[in-house]
Amino acid sequence: MSALIFMTALATASIRLRLIIIGQGIPVTFREVFSLTFIGYFFNNFLPTAIGGDVVKAYYLSKKTHYKIASYTSVFVDRAIGLFTMIFMAFIALLFVGSDVLDKNLQRMIYVITGLAAFALVFLFNKNVARKFSGLLALVKPMRESMTKLYDTIHAYQHQKMLICKVFLISIVSQLLFYASIGILAFAIGSRVTTMDILLRMPIISAMSLIPSINGLGVREGSTVLVFGPLIGNERAFAVSVLWLVILLITSVLGGLVYAFSPQFKVKLKEIQ
Repeated sequence: MSALIFMTALATASIRLRLIIIGQGIPVTFREVFSLTFIGYFFNNFLPTAIGGDVVKAYYLSKKTHYKIASYTSVFVDRAIGLFTMIFMAFIALLFVGSDVLDKNLQRMIYVITGLAAFALVFLFNKNVARKFSGLLALVKPMRESMTKLYDTIHAYQHQKMLICKVFLISIVSQLLFYASIGILAFAIGSRVTTMDILLRMPIISAMSLIPSINGLGVREGSTVLVFGPLIGNERAFAVSVLWLVILLITSVLGGLVYAFSPQFKVKLKEIQ
């Protein structure tokens, strides 16, 4: 059941990504985007951090559609919206439930992560703020032109307010489905984790999964024990993390099969010579 809900969450997230890609003027079908989502999970097994697969998704999308900057921008914005949604849902939950349900250190982490997310949003959609940090581009001079184009492409989304509202709503649904799959895993081992507990703790796990590792392996499990251990015990929290890992591995295997039988996402040798 948890795996089925997880797949539904992926399908919902794929709808979000498709809308974001179409917002860049790139024609793409849901089937293609859903396939890319699974392919991304497959390549996560070989690339650093839990977002390594996003680079692969953007790469194959750009090769298929020939919109390089727009493809990378779409995947970046999709990942950013997913993270922002998760973070702000946790922040709002913390405001409503009060400070007694969460350890002080974890509360501080949520506030810090929310602050960083808020700054990122202002930076991406307010050029006056971004200009104050434009001097940093001198540190990456060879990439300055590409990064400027990437920023301008992201910034252009501010003129599509209806689209942004729609993808944020879809993102909330996707996150709730994802949280439900985690709750079912906990229930399966005889533990009860409320939706509020998951809302408050999952952003911390996601943030820690960005630490360099292969597909977040080890980091994700350790952070799961860290944040859920006080609620259900370290052993059960570790069991949840292992079951979660199994679902991710199943997803990645399916992604490998999709990749093997999706010639439209293959890159011929002459294209990379």
